[in-house]
Amino acid sequence: MREETEAIREHYNADPQKEWNRLKIFHPYEKYITTHMMDRYIRPGSTILDIGGGPGHYSVHYARQGHAVTLFDLSDENVRFAKKKARQYGVKITAMQGNALDLSAFPEDSFDIVFLMGPLYHLMEEENRKKAIREATRVLKPGGYLFCSFILLYGGVIFGARELQDTILMPKEQPFYEAAARGESLALEAFTYAYMTTVPDAKALLASIDGLRMETVFGQESILSPYRKELKESPKKVRDAWYEYALRYCEKEEYLTHTEHLMIVSRKS
Repeated sequence: MREETEAIREHYNADPQKEWNRLKIFHPYEKYITTHMMDRYIRPGSTILDIGGGPGHYSVHYARQGHAVTLFDLSDENVRFAKKKARQYGVKITAMQGNALDLSAFPEDSFDIVFLMGPLYHLMEEENRKKAIREATRVLKPGGYLFCSFILLYGGVIFGARELQDTILMPKEQPFYEAAARGESLALEAFTYAYMTTVPDAKALLASIDGLRMETVFGQESILSPYRKELKESPKKVRDAWYEYALRYCEKEEYLTHTEHLMIVSRKS
C-alpha cells in the first residue's frame, strides 16, 4: 500500500499543469457537465471539502462562486499549484496535503458538501475504497451531499480506440481489454496504480455504505468522450450546443458506459 501511495503521489507531483490542462483545454466538456449536475445540489454559501482535488479546478470554480472551499490532496505539488491558481483567480481556498484514508484533521459533520473525485481512481483494495467513502461521510453534515467519481473500465476502451489504437494488438494489454469485454472491474498499473470500475460495481460500493442515500448517477462526459478531437476542432458555437445536448443523456442508464468518468451523488441521512 505504501509503495502504491508513493507512486501515485510522484505521478501527480510530476506535472500539476498537465491535469489542469486536461480539464481546461482537452476535456472542458467533463467540467461543464459535472458542474451543471453538481449545481443542482450545492446551495449558496456552502462549506466544501474537495478530497483529492488535484490542481484545484473544482475548488477554484466553487470558491469563485462564494463557497468556503478546502482542498485536500495527496500531492504536495498539486496543493502548491492549487494555491497559486486561487491567487491567480483572486479567491481564497484552504489547501492541505493529506491522504483520503485519514481525514482526522476534520471533525465529523464539518462540511455541507464533500467531493471525493480522485481517490477512488487509485485505491486498489475494496476495503480502502469503502474506508475513504466512510471518512468522507463522517465529515459531511447530515443532509449534505457527497460526490464520488470513478474511472470506468470501458472508459479505458474509449481512450484506447481514440488515442492509442495499436494497444488492441499488444499482448500485455489483452488482460485489460478482456476484462472490459467481460464487464469486470479491474485494479491495474496504467498511467499509475488505477482502479477502473463497472457501473454496477460502483453503485454497489456506494450502496454498501451506511448512512448514504443515492440521489443520481451520471456520466461526467456524457456521450462526448469518443469525440474529443472533433469537438476541439469545432467552432465554439457548435461545441456549446453539443455540451448542452449531452446534458440530456448524462443520467440515462443506457448511456452511462459512453463516458470515461462516472459520478454518484449521495445524501447523508
